[in-house]
Amino acid sequence: MTRTRTLLAAALTLGLLAPASAQTLILNGNVSADKTVVVGGKTYVPLSALSSLGIQVSTGSGVTSLTGGKAVATAPSTTTAATPNNGAGGANQKASVSGCLNEWLFDGVWRMRVTKVQPTVNSGRGDRPAWGVTVEVKNGTTQTLKMSENGIDYNNAINLSFPDGSSMGSAARSAWQDKVYTKLPQGVGTVHQFIIDPDDSMTLAQLQANPPSKFLFEVVKKVDSSAKGVGFTVPDPSFRVDLSCKK
Repeated sequence: MTRTRTLLAAALTLGLLAPASAQTLILNGNVSADKTVVVGGKTYVPLSALSSLGIQVSTGSGVTSLTGGKAVATAPSTTTAATPNNGAGGANQKASVSGCLNEWLFDGVWRMRVTKVQPTVNSGRGDRPAWGVTVEVKNGTTQTLKMSENGIDYNNAINLSFPDGSSMGSAARSAWQDKVYTKLPQGVGTVHQFIIDPDDSMTLAQLQANPPSKFLFEVVKKVDSSAKGVGFTVPDPSFRVDLSCKK
C-alpha cells in the first residue's frame, strides 16, 4: 500500500512539473525565437531570451544574477499590443525612447544620454558662436558592435529644436565619423560633443537668449546580421531628449 501511494505521489508530481504548453514570446513587439513554458500554472521565460533586452545573465554556485532590469513575457493578443520596456538600461523604457538631460535611455541595442548642452564656439568656422551638445553612447548588448553597422551612422540626423519651432543641424563630423566605425565591446562606449551651428548672423548674446528645448539623435532600425541576439526593442530606436528637465 505504501509503495502504491509513493508511486502515485511521484506521478502526480511529475504531472505538475511537465510543461503544460508553450507560448510565443514577444519582446516589445518583436517575436522571440524562444518560447515561454507554462509549468504548474506559472509561465517561465528562458534566460537566453533576456539578452534581447540588454539584460546580463550570470549563473554559478547556485545563484542566477540578472543585471539591467526585468523582462516581461507577453502572450500574443488580438486586442493589446506588447508593452515596451522603459528607462535607464531597458527597465520601463518609454515607447518613444525619450527622456531628460543626464538620463540613460535604451533602445534594445544602444544606451544614450545627453550630459551637457552649452554655448560654445566653432573653431572650424572662425570661432562663431554655436551650441555644444555632449552625448555619451554605450553598447547595451552582449556582442561587440560597431555603431555604423547597427543604426548609428556618422551622417544620421542630429538636431536641436527650439520653442519657436525652429531647428538646427550639426556641423562637420570628422571626429564622430571615426567613432562610429570603432568596435565597442559589451558595456563600452564613447563620448562626443556635437557642434551645432545657428544662423551665421547670430551673436553669442542672441544664442544665449534662445536656448534649445529638445535634442534628436537619429538611430536607423538596422542591425548587423552576424550579431546574434541583437535587436531593437522599440518601433523607433531614435532618441529624443527634453532639455527642460534633468535627472
